Amino acid sequence: MSGLLMSDSIGMSETAKSNVKLEKSDVSGLIAINKPRGMTSKDVSRALIRRFGKIKIGHVGTLDPDADGVLPVLIGRATKLQDYLLDLSKAYSFEMLLGVATDSLDATGNVIADAPWDHVTNEHILKIIPQFIGPITQVPPLYSAVKFKGKELYKYAHAGKTAEDVPLENLQRIVNISSLTMDFCRLPQIGFTVHCGKGTYVRTLAADLAIQLGTVAHVTKLTRTLSAGFRLENCINIEQATSAASTLENLINPIDTLEIGLPEWLADDTLQTQRLIDGQHVLVNGHQFSGEKGFSGDSVLAKSPNGKSFGILNVMLLESGEIKLHMKRGL
Repeated sequence: MSGLLMSDSIGMSETAKSNVKLEKSDVSGLIAINKPRGMTSKDVSRALIRRFGKIKIGHVGTLDPDADGVLPVLIGRATKLQDYLLDLSKAYSFEMLLGVATDSLDATGNVIADAPWDHVTNEHILKIIPQFIGPITQVPPLYSAVKFKGKELYKYAHAGKTAEDVPLENLQRIVNISSLTMDFCRLPQIGFTVHCGKGTYVRTLAADLAIQLGTVAHVTKLTRTLSAGFRLENCINIEQATSAASTLENLINPIDTLEIGLPEWLADDTLQTQRLIDGQHVLVNGHQFSGEKGFSGDSVLAKSPNGKSFGILNVMLLESGEIKLHMKRGL
């Protein structure tokens, strides 16, 4: 899930208001935060708003309070890149405890089942891992933001509903796991690292692993180590981001430095750039375009002659061999 927040400086201290006035500018980009356990993703956004005042802000995927790790926060025009950054691969490290299942699939939930685990071996774990590589089907947990009849599943859970009240099987989805490795095995505790595509529920993955091991489990620790191209070691903590000495200019990774998973196209001149910004179509010769094959319906990140990103373009290959470009989302 993604989120956008807007705020003004109401309720801020006079010192904070003064800082905002000095720093107010059209600064856009991404701040890579190492979110601590105990905070929600929106808590992080609100902390930045309190520090910097009236800014447009969003985050690339949520992390619930019991999870920590990489939380990419978008500022200003960079919020328009949210959908593209969400499509990039993610990585998580997680630890699971065999023998006990909870309704939330983690340590915060109520115990709903227990099962023996002493038959599980290191070899058994390694043997089942290949079953979870590639496209797999997942049923979302009741404690998730997937919507049913227009309402998030976790709201049903908070209202006292159970998995028997909501047809979770009808909400199943296919997700992609590119790699899954075991980091340690100290039974009944096991640690894994997973690289996966968007929409993957790591706690569901842990529960499904346990089923294949002939037992049950819940996640005891969950850390996102990669998101939107940023690794945990690239992140700063929330205290650094909101310190009195911090400025948006110093914190932000500018839009032009972000890898959003799209090929880039460089405009020939400022007139061509302006026409696209104004919503006009631009035709270019096929050899002028450096994108991949299969142009129809594709998107590219457009850059002006000076290398500044100015929008996402829709690309269409015409029968004439020319390529038609049109602005899809301006930056």
